[in-house]
Amino acid sequence: MGQMTTHTPKDQWLVQQQESLKRACALAEERAAELDAELDAVLEHLPHGVYIATLDGKVRTNGLARDMTGERFPQEMKTLERALRGETSTETVKLPSQWIHSTAAPIVHHGRVVGGVAVNTDITQSHLQDEAMRRSEKLAAIGQLASSIAHEINNPLEAITNLLYLMRESGSMDEVQQYVRLAQEELARVTEITLQTLRFHRQQRKPVEADLGELLRTVLSLYKGRLLAREISIEMKLRDTPLVWHMDGEIRQVVNNLVRNALDAMETGGHLYVRLHSQPDWKTGRKGVRITVADTGEGIQPEIMAHLFEPFQTSKDLTGTGLGLWVTQGIVQKHGGFIETKTRRGERHGTVFAVWLPLTGGLNLAGGAA
Repeated sequence: MGQMTTHTPKDQWLVQQQESLKRACALAEERAAELDAELDAVLEHLPHGVYIATLDGKVRTNGLARDMTGERFPQEMKTLERALRGETSTETVKLPSQWIHSTAAPIVHHGRVVGGVAVNTDITQSHLQDEAMRRSEKLAAIGQLASSIAHEINNPLEAITNLLYLMRESGSMDEVQQYVRLAQEELARVTEITLQTLRFHRQQRKPVEADLGELLRTVLSLYKGRLLAREISIEMKLRDTPLVWHMDGEIRQVVNNLVRNALDAMETGGHLYVRLHSQPDWKTGRKGVRITVADTGEGIQPEIMAHLFEPFQTSKDLTGTGLGLWVTQGIVQKHGGFIETKTRRGERHGTVFAVWLPLTGGLNLAGGAA
């Protein structure tokens, strides 16, 4: 007869514990599968492309991410890579056929980075709309500037016409020579206005290092006619400052927008103040310059002030696009700077705009990005 196997109470307890452990593991696996399915369902219903990566190189995505940029995270973006190093970052990148905005953060467990998650959004349509609005504002600015330039050019042309008449009527060669010198000066004035206008709208592909004081003088010279016509006095204090790397045409557009707004706020006369001086950024200590444009107009209404740098905000009724300050802020931020404003209504009314620009900015310079 075979020998019967007997189990001691201790053996039975171990068997029961093993069975319980198996059931617990099965339940845990089942629950993990449920949570995994729930996570997939959540990810698939998100209106953004999501990439979840672990340190061992595994990447999980949702359908929108795959439709947007494929199974693999775009190599052009570094946000997910930074997340795996424990950094939070945001980046906007132009891919061959679209613009993608990506925000990523590390996944931390018990104080240790175990992975990273990146959320990508296709902003192509929004970017195209912004570009269209910027072009619209630039065309409007060109039209408004053209009116000022036409007035500026008309004055010396009228003077030349009068001088030519005086030459014909004069019987003195000395007088004729004097009239010729005056006519040459007026023609030089027309030439200068033309050159400044071309410089204003010249499209540049690379930043230049230049004196912002000279830039301010040339832009303001285009408004001499309007300043005289509206009896607006101007006070300029342009201190010597270091040269600043910038996109010349874009910064001219910034100054032009601020000066034009100041003049529009003073239809019946007033004072225009323009300042330039060196000033470090008090937050970071970076070296830079500060441009200030102030007027003695009636001030900005509170309801407009609250949304001043948003598109389509204007106090000019039918004469403004509402894009000028929005474009201005975008250009300043592109250069690594910022813009601030203060306004007062009632007694001692007026508005002050201050633009701070770093000496190098965030532009791609000859020696690399700053």
